Amino acid sequence: MSSAAAAPYEALLEMIEHELQLAGEGRFQELSRAAEARSAYVSTLPATPPASARDALVHAELIHKRLAIEVLRGREVLLLALGEVERAKRAARGYAPPRRRERLSTSA
Repeated sequence: MSSAAAAPYEALLEMIEHELQLAGEGRFQELSRAAEARSAYVSTLPATPPASARDALVHAELIHKRLAIEVLRGREVLLLALGEVERAKRAARGYAPPRRRERLSTSA
């Protein structure tokens, strides 16, 4: 694809590929900003893309599906890590000395 009309869609493909790289590296804050930038960029594109953009759009769709999978994997890793933190907190509480509860005397 060498059409000038397809160039914006090739740029879109590059943006999605960059997002996939960020997700694969676990750089989710940067991924969020990149996704916002892509969304803003997409809003500037015509509602009907030119025929010459077909290949880039098909490829972008496939990469976007891979991106969704990477985000789900990252979410799973994060949830597992949070579960481990909670388990460690419970274990640490089990080893802590008991707390004394002071009772207030109602007689004065």
